[in-house]
Order: sequence, then structure tokens, then C-alpha cells
Amino acid sequence: MLKGAVARRYASAVFDLALKYNTVDPTLQDMREIAQVFANRKISYLLREPKIPARRKEEALRVALKGRVQDMSLNLALLLVQRELVEYMSAIAQAFEQLVLDYRNQAIADVTTATEVNPAEQVMIQRALEHRTGKTIIMQLHVNPDILGGAIARVGDSIIDGSVRYRLSVLEQQLRDIQQQLNEL
Repeated sequence: MLKGAVARRYASAVFDLALKYNTVDPTLQDMREIAQVFANRKISYLLREPKIPARRKEEALRVALKGRVQDMSLNLALLLVQRELVEYMSAIAQAFEQLVLDYRNQAIADVTTATEVNPAEQVMIQRALEHRTGKTIIMQLHVNPDILGGAIARVGDSIIDGSVRYRLSVLEQQLRDIQQQLNEL
């Protein structure tokens, strides 16, 4: 089965439980925490190594997560180790976070500008993206002088390129098309 499908299935099951027990926010933190622990090279090796007894893996995981996550989340981590799905945790955490965003009608927008933007400009960009997506936008701002001006926003799979660099490339292509048409005359 594909990694994404497996991750979504586990994330969906955990999300349903989090909704049922009204623990969405703590569970989101737990998913991030477990993914971070599983990403640790030493722990990851220990949890994936077939020669290490399951009992030792469970003990190590309980020690690593003790007091840091809810029991339900710890049980998920133990289940993933038992089913040899440790490498899926990062994708499960991402899928869970997307379910939380969808549930709250939110989206994360990676916005790149040529220079730092002031708070008023941030609000303007955020409102424009909210109008375009119909969702509450959580912005992550980046600066890249190479875009020359304007902004590029990535919201989910959509890219909105309002950069000067993009506009110049479109203008350049239009001029080439005109030149080619003139040459054909």
C-alpha cells in the first residue's frame, strides 16, 4: 500500500479519536513530538532494527515519550513500532495536521516577497489570500530578493505568482511572440 494512503488512514483514525475526546490541540502537539522523536537517528535505528527485541523497543519508546504525550498518542507510536511502520510517522503527522487545518477551515500560505513587508502589507496579503481560498490563512513569510518585487504565495498545491520576475518573464515571452509574428510577415 502507498505510504500516503497508509499515513492518511492512521491520521484519520487518530483525528476521529481526538475529536471524540476533544483533544485535537494536544494530539496535534503529540503527533509533532512523536515525529520528532522518530526522526532521531539513534532512536529510529533502534526502533527499526529487527534484531532488537520488541520489548526493548517498547521500553525505549516509553522512556523517550514519558510525560511528553498522551496515552492515546503513545499507543499509536507503539503500534507503529509493532507493525514496523516507524518511517510513516512523519507522513502521519503531516496528514493529521492537514486534517486539523481542514476541520478549522484554515490553510498555510508560504508567502515570499522581495523585501520585508510591514504589518499593513501582511494583512493585505492575508485578506487577499483568504478571499481567494475561502479559508483562514496562516502565513509563513520569506524574503527572496531574486523575485525583484511583488509576492509569490503557495497555498497547498496552488501557486499564486505575482512577482515582478514572473511578470517580466511573461512580458518577455509576449515580446518574442510578437517578434516571431512580425518575422513571419
